[in-house]
Amino acid sequence: MDTSDEGQRKALMTELMQLQGDMEKSLIPEMIESVLALRLTMQQLKVLTVLVTEPDGSTIRALAAIMDVSLATMSGIVDRLESQEMVTRALDPCDQRVRRVTVTAAGRDTIQRLLVSRPELRNAPLKRLALDDLRALTQGIRALMAASQIDQIDQIDETDWTG
Repeated sequence: MDTSDEGQRKALMTELMQLQGDMEKSLIPEMIESVLALRLTMQQLKVLTVLVTEPDGSTIRALAAIMDVSLATMSGIVDRLESQEMVTRALDPCDQRVRRVTVTAAGRDTIQRLLVSRPELRNAPLKRLALDDLRALTQGIRALMAASQIDQIDQIDETDWTG
């Protein structure tokens, strides 16, 4: 890649970051609506978010350490999430003395709805785009997704080698 291409890449990336920030600022009111509609405290939301990223779930002790709260506090948070059917507790198959907390489909859906509540890719603005712009946007998002998947694989590989 020559210096001209590198300069264009840097300028485009800078512009994209600025545009993303501007778009996010303009969409804050719409994004806040989905947060306010949740029937979760901030701590419950944080715990649910952690659990969504843990395929095998976690223990109360590990969650308490991550959140920097006592075991009793974390137990109460998990109790409330369990009463809303956002998480379940089950015996750890490797150690029957330990109970693992895992996210349910309802909990995963809650986090997913919150994350996809970003309104910038909703139908109304997309319908106003010219067809060529819509094609370019779709191609760009496909490329971004592919690059993100490669980054995720690289992170897993690094964990395998260093973990």
